[in-house]
Amino acid sequence: MKRKNISILCMVVIGLLWSGCAVNKKQIDALAKCDYTVESLQDIRLAGKDMDSYTGKDGVNLASLPGIAMAMLSQNLPLEAQINMKVSNPTTTTTKINSFKYLIEIQGKPLFEGTVDENLHLGTGESTVVPLTFKANIFGTAKEKGVESVLNELFTKKGEGFLVLKIKPSIKIGNSNIYYPGYITVDRNLAKSIGKLVM
Repeated sequence: MKRKNISILCMVVIGLLWSGCAVNKKQIDALAKCDYTVESLQDIRLAGKDMDSYTGKDGVNLASLPGIAMAMLSQNLPLEAQINMKVSNPTTTTTKINSFKYLIEIQGKPLFEGTVDENLHLGTGESTVVPLTFKANIFGTAKEKGVESVLNELFTKKGEGFLVLKIKPSIKIGNSNIYYPGYITVDRNLAKSIGKLVM
C-alpha cells in the first residue's frame, strides 16, 4: 500500500512539474508574439553636443566640427540617446514581461548592452512605452570607416543595418528572470530615426 501511495505521489509531482514547464514555455513563447517598435528617440548627443548642431542645409560639414576632431584625438567619440520602445500585445491573452536586456549593434558588431527592469502586464490590445538609454564610444567605427562616412550614415536616414536594436525580454518565475532564448530584432535602422530629427 505504501509503495502504491508513493507511486501515486510521484506521478502527481511529475504531472505538476510537466504542467508547470508547459505553462512557462507558453509564457516565454508569448514574449515573441508582442510587437516591439521604436516610438521615438530623444536626447541624442554626439561628443556631448546635440545632433542637430552638426548639420546645415548642405548636410554634414566637417569644417564645422571641431568637437569631433577633438573627440577623435582623445579616442573618445560618445554617442548617446534615449530610445522609446513601444511594446504592444496583439494576442488574446495577457502578457507579462519583467526585465529587458537590450543590445545595440553598429555594423553588425556589439556597441552597447543594457538592462532595464520593468513589470509589464499587457492585456489584449494594450501597449506601453519603455525607455532604453545608452551611451557608447563609436571611435573605433569612426576610425575604421572614416568620420564623414559614419556621420552620413547617422544623418542621411539611409543607414540600413548601421545601427540595430535588439532585445531579450523575460518573465519572472519565482525569484529568477527567465529570458527569451536569443535576441529579437526591433529596429534595423535606428539611424533613420536619428536622421528624421536632424535633417
